[in-house]
Amino acid sequence: MKTLSFSLKKYNSAMARLLGEIKTGLDQTDPILGKIQSHAVVHGGKMRQVSEPKVVETKMQVHKADVVIDLDLYRRTDVEAFASHFLDIWVKFVKQTHKYFFEFLNQTTKAVGNVTDAKGKNVWDAQIEMLEGLKMRFDEDGNHQTEFIMHPDTAKKLAENPPTPEQQKRWEDALNKKREEYYAQKRTRRLS
Repeated sequence: MKTLSFSLKKYNSAMARLLGEIKTGLDQTDPILGKIQSHAVVHGGKMRQVSEPKVVETKMQVHKADVVIDLDLYRRTDVEAFASHFLDIWVKFVKQTHKYFFEFLNQTTKAVGNVTDAKGKNVWDAQIEMLEGLKMRFDEDGNHQTEFIMHPDTAKKLAENPPTPEQQKRWEDALNKKREEYYAQKRTRRLS
């Protein structure tokens, strides 16, 4: 004789898929997370971020949020209340995700030697130094797809202190040099 089950496996599975799709959609609206390609991962081990010159392995981070669920919200199928409730949860997770993202970014940039110390330097001189240390890619028209993300205080300093004509020329020269290096390397790779 079959045992009666009061679990709603299909409902629970559908809700899990819905919540996952909502989170993915909301992540796309975030100015940082929306630009990062993500993949579902089913393991709890370490991930290698950098292999050389210094190995950087990171552990998957647990994100937690204390949430009170009004079950009546689900019973009533109140879409607006459900959306607002999930948005509140997502905001809590995004704060944690940003924190860990910038911690990992800091570790990886240090490991590959791509850190520019701006202490005591003019903000534009530090930016030019940073540009000179970057690897960049360019399309057929010579445009790069590199996006510079910076702390709001740094962005404010840049806006309040425009570059001098000399700094602007140094920036353009450094960018042109990166473009030439990229195309020279690309030609060499094709020939070999």
